[in-house]
Amino acid sequence: HKLKTMAYSAGLVLAIAVVIVGSTVVDSSRNGMNVLFFAIDDLRPELGCYGSKQALSPHIDALAKKSMLFERAYCQVAVCSPSRTSLLTGRRPDTNHVWTISPEEYWRMFTNATTIPQYFKENGYISIGMGKVFHPGAPNGFDDSKYSWSPEGLPYYHSPIEKDYGPGNKTSLWWAFEGIEDNQLPDGQICDNAITVLQNLRKNKTQGEDRPFFLAVGFHKPHVPQYAPKKYFDMYPPVDKILLPENPDIPKEMPDIAYETWSVLREFDNTKMYFEGKNCTESPDKAYSKECQFPDNAAREFRRAYYAAMTYTDYQVGKVLTELEKQGFANDTIIVLWGDHGWQLGEHAEWAKFSNFEDATRVPFLLRFPGLTDGGMRSNALVELIDIFPSLADLTGIPMPPVCPESKEQPLACVEGLSVAPLLKNPSSQIKNASFSQYPRPNVGFSHLPGKCGLMFY
Repeated sequence: HKLKTMAYSAGLVLAIAVVIVGSTVVDSSRNGMNVLFFAIDDLRPELGCYGSKQALSPHIDALAKKSMLFERAYCQVAVCSPSRTSLLTGRRPDTNHVWTISPEEYWRMFTNATTIPQYFKENGYISIGMGKVFHPGAPNGFDDSKYSWSPEGLPYYHSPIEKDYGPGNKTSLWWAFEGIEDNQLPDGQICDNAITVLQNLRKNKTQGEDRPFFLAVGFHKPHVPQYAPKKYFDMYPPVDKILLPENPDIPKEMPDIAYETWSVLREFDNTKMYFEGKNCTESPDKAYSKECQFPDNAAREFRRAYYAAMTYTDYQVGKVLTELEKQGFANDTIIVLWGDHGWQLGEHAEWAKFSNFEDATRVPFLLRFPGLTDGGMRSNALVELIDIFPSLADLTGIPMPPVCPESKEQPLACVEGLSVAPLLKNPSSQIKNASFSQYPRPNVGFSHLPGKCGLMFY
């Protein structure tokens, strides 16, 4: 309740300012622009445009040069389903009652929240999605297909080989596939489908379709297992030249509840040999010990594989952007690109996500508005993923959803985020004084901390 009160007290006043100032940012003649909505799984802001010393992301970097880049963007929960639910509804996890990945936490069981694609559909858009936009399966009502997407976008597209290369495959945490094309893996197939959809949207336009489109394209990598065609691994230096994290040590006086034991990463065929028989997740003393950390050579391999998988996705983003231009949509399409949470690559002896560390909660967030951000812009303002919903409504000219009241009775479309549109006019300004991330324990982490059961820490 304290979190929500703080957020509302800052948000209600600012929401008024956003409506007033935001409405002057974009000329009303630009209302009704298309939206291209990129969701990338486990993408931390280690990209060329964010100053990475090693990661290769030429296509996202090119997009950043024509976009607003948010330096301090944060997710609400550092795990897929609750983060995406929060972003797509514009509401915080405590409002949605979604904190983990569970079929018992489908938000429509608890709230009446409207989603971004649903809201655009209800405001005259063709709404089409593909790949990992919502967390797949029961936790999000099977892509929320009953509500969020237009008939033209159904059945919802998933790669037919998605499960073969997903986290359920424990054969190897990373793998470089030789002799295969991009579209022989799921994200390449999602990319091909996005290209086909853009071609069909142009064809429909020539036949008189006058509705703008909301097109959501969700890529899986660099989510584990980190698989990609070998050519993307070959873009990087040899393993011994890959940089290790600058801050690999457990923070001094860190409360044990803050640590995530990354047990899932210890179970793959090419990682379990480092940890077998060591009971690394049994207690803090064991988990923090040197023997329960990746040796340097494995840490370098893991980091290189993460970069390669990220670069593979970067090239798929580039292909979709090229097709957007080819079909003549580039000048009337808002583009947003985001990662659902960060990812730890050995910083603070942490790997994966599932925590409130900076590397787990900070995300990349790019927003392109043709004619306004063409020269590239940067903002150090605090923003959150829940701000995307009101921002897109504001920038496209559809009705701005109101800020949710504190009462239990909430409108179908209300949000707890704020529009970032004022930052496009004044990048050095601020729209909020704080961002909030949270994580439940002992959902992951140590399961036997004395007196620590069922906690939510922020």
